[in-house]
Amino acid sequence: MARMAWWVTCFSAMMLVAEPAYTQNAVPVVIVSPTITESAPPLRLSGTLTSERFAALSPYVDGLVVSADVDEGHAAKRGETLVRLDATLAKLQLAEARARLDEAQAKLAEAERLWVEAEKLSQNISQSTLRSRESQKWIEESVVARVRAELLFQEELIERHVVRAPFDGVVVEKLTEVGEWAEVGRPVLEFLSTDRLRLDVQVPQAYYPLISRESSALVRIDAFPDDLFTGQVLALVPSSDPNRRTFLTRLVIDHTSNEIIAGMSAEVSFSVSNGASAVEIPRDALVRYPDGSTSVWVVEETDNELRAHERQIVLGDTFGETVKVIEGLSHTSSIVVRGNETLDEGATVRLVDRLPGRGGVVGDSN
Repeated sequence: MARMAWWVTCFSAMMLVAEPAYTQNAVPVVIVSPTITESAPPLRLSGTLTSERFAALSPYVDGLVVSADVDEGHAAKRGETLVRLDATLAKLQLAEARARLDEAQAKLAEAERLWVEAEKLSQNISQSTLRSRESQKWIEESVVARVRAELLFQEELIERHVVRAPFDGVVVEKLTEVGEWAEVGRPVLEFLSTDRLRLDVQVPQAYYPLISRESSALVRIDAFPDDLFTGQVLALVPSSDPNRRTFLTRLVIDHTSNEIIAGMSAEVSFSVSNGASAVEIPRDALVRYPDGSTSVWVVEETDNELRAHERQIVLGDTFGETVKVIEGLSHTSSIVVRGNETLDEGATVRLVDRLPGRGGVVGDSN
């Protein structure tokens, strides 16, 4: 039995090492199965990026500008001081309020002492005296409360001499300089956010019912044609342009790049359904010819061998790293995405890897 087991082990090892001749000469390839998707071309619309938040900043009080050390393009964090007005008078009034508070607190302390003393001697003094001292304590307490409110008002007044960034953003226009007189309601800076940009597009009335807040949207910015960004539908305005028969749709662009700014032109692509389906494959699978035709290589099993066959296809829409095939390809096909440069019709191939995808895969026993 031991000798038989030894022979079985040796035979198995020989089978693993000695590959068939067709496998040794086979072209190594990587395959993927197509995904099933909608065949309708996406709705593409153009627009201009704008900031989701824009603010024309003006002071809360009138005053002389004493500091404005920012210029166009200055990036600021929320709460950062951008412009400061002369608050000398407000600071003097604050100092006076603090002095009045100290005085009022001292009078209150004395009134409380006299009232406590009267309570201890309540058997030896008249009730009118006791009530008088208690009333005086209440009066001094109200004085302290009023002066504290005045103090808080003066502190807030000083703060109102400062123009701060309301959110993270960039100064886009400076409208004042040191020495100028600033007034309530007259902007001194224009400020916009850079972390969230929006894109407004006009959707044709035939497509408007197909767009919702859950609609998939991809955005390509003209300044960065190789990058794709995700767009989220923020608002659908149910009011049309009577001349163009279009409806305003607003999207928010998800991005983290400081190079993307308001004013750039962009194109959004909405996936809309027409009920039909197509298959979607990676762009790397395509073989293009000078006459404009396009094909892919598929792997099929013939006589226990994996062979490559070329298939002419008709492309649908191309967006990003994938393309839609509307004719010439089944969703169960196994598409070559690596190694297709050296293939000939009927060539024997060897699978190196299988990329994730839906549909059938040649040689998959599951």
